[in-house]
Amino acid sequence: MRVSAALLMLVAVNTLINAETPDSKMIQAVEQAILDQTNDYREKHDLPPIGSNDELVATASKFATFMAKSGKYGHHADGRTPAERAKDSGYQYCVVRENIAYRTNTGEVTAESLTEVFVQGWIDSPPHRENILADFVTETGVAVASTDGVTYYAVQLFGRPKSSAIEVKVTNQTQQFQTLVVTSNDSEDEVELPARSIITMKRCFPATLSLTGSGSKVEVKDSVELSITEDGLSR
Repeated sequence: MRVSAALLMLVAVNTLINAETPDSKMIQAVEQAILDQTNDYREKHDLPPIGSNDELVATASKFATFMAKSGKYGHHADGRTPAERAKDSGYQYCVVRENIAYRTNTGEVTAESLTEVFVQGWIDSPPHRENILADFVTETGVAVASTDGVTYYAVQLFGRPKSSAIEVKVTNQTQQFQTLVVTSNDSEDEVELPARSIITMKRCFPATLSLTGSGSKVEVKDSVELSITEDGLSR
């Protein structure tokens, strides 16, 4: 039986594409370990686990590969923000946070040593630890890349999709005009509610709602319905 050269070439290319090198297997192990250790650390702080999201994984992979190939490092190394990169990968976000790190090795590289450098380094850094322990994120995407087997770049994204935005419904049951103060993520907004009116708002971050002229306030972390009565603001 004769086999054409083109077919032989196709078989060879497919074999090359499908082959997993020891380094790629190690990188996969590091990525899984980062996810596992992230959730272990969150559990120690009484926080729920976060699951892996395909769009966030794709975003992290593209950016880690970009940094590995270009040698450029930083959250804006490609001229875009983490949220812009996530959106380009199809992630409809409410919140996007990012941790990055790199390690240049002079000796033997193992999955355990890389994971230790990346995860412990983030935990030891207050801004990175804040992302790991954010109670408002629900998903993550992890990627590690290297072009030379010496320097490795790690990217971990944390996200909350737009579909999981916190929805707050407030009913003003009084006969008076009311002013609602919404404090969220270092910002403060005032919302005016006419008598006997209802307002619905969406928030990406947990918020504190209070009523002008009243000492009552409510901490909101999940979707909720609130009422304004003569006694103040309450669930």
